[in-house]
Amino acid sequence: MKMTTFKAYFKKEIMESKRQYKYIILVVGIIAFAIINPFMLKLLPKILGQELKGDLSSLFISTPKSAINEYIKSLFQIGTLFIIFTLGGNLNEEINEEKFVFPYSKGSVPVGIVLAKIIHYTIVVTLLTFIGFLTCAYYASILLKGEKIPLSGIVCSALLMCIYYFFNIALVTLFSSFVKKGVTAGFITVMITFMSAVFVNSSTIGKLMPYKLVVGANLFTLKNYSYTIAFSILCSILFIIATIFNMNKVEVI
Repeated sequence: MKMTTFKAYFKKEIMESKRQYKYIILVVGIIAFAIINPFMLKLLPKILGQELKGDLSSLFISTPKSAINEYIKSLFQIGTLFIIFTLGGNLNEEINEEKFVFPYSKGSVPVGIVLAKIIHYTIVVTLLTFIGFLTCAYYASILLKGEKIPLSGIVCSALLMCIYYFFNIALVTLFSSFVKKGVTAGFITVMITFMSAVFVNSSTIGKLMPYKLVVGANLFTLKNYSYTIAFSILCSILFIIATIFNMNKVEVI
């Protein structure tokens, strides 16, 4: 029954994501800046030069590397918001609208529902993140000159951002099972996510902060980040278990 529930809800998430334009929202939040950032770095000196009546190209040294760094910054600041608030109502909307009554009456189990939702969006976000990094690197290499990042470095950065997003997807889904409004679940998750950036340089808990994954992405390496990766994945798994446990107690009627 668990596998039957998983398959049914996985298909359901695909259909609802199309109908509610969630895929389009995630594409805008993740991939749009992969195209915008290289073009902005290319055009910024010319735009400012026209405004200030001078050649400012020597003051703005933009390289393919800096374009990807700017893209990672956009993913953290804006892409994270798109993902969290898009998925903030992952469970509470269906609970409030009593959409679980019929599936539960037919034998559906919470573990299949929760796993279907989290795995579905993790796959979508992972694919979009890798496409975004490759797109940004492609346009940056065409438009800008200077230091480039090898493909292996780009893959490392994309992987770290995917783990970071997996952490956030699991966390916002957990809160979505507790609170009544998706905005509330999103706001709490955003607060935790951005607070982690404040404590990332702490000598005691710095390595435990999910923002450390973003730091590693900016350095294009997995070296010295194995502890953070393992801890973030472990926390994500615990969030999923806690969500399943809570959904077993939630009254759906």
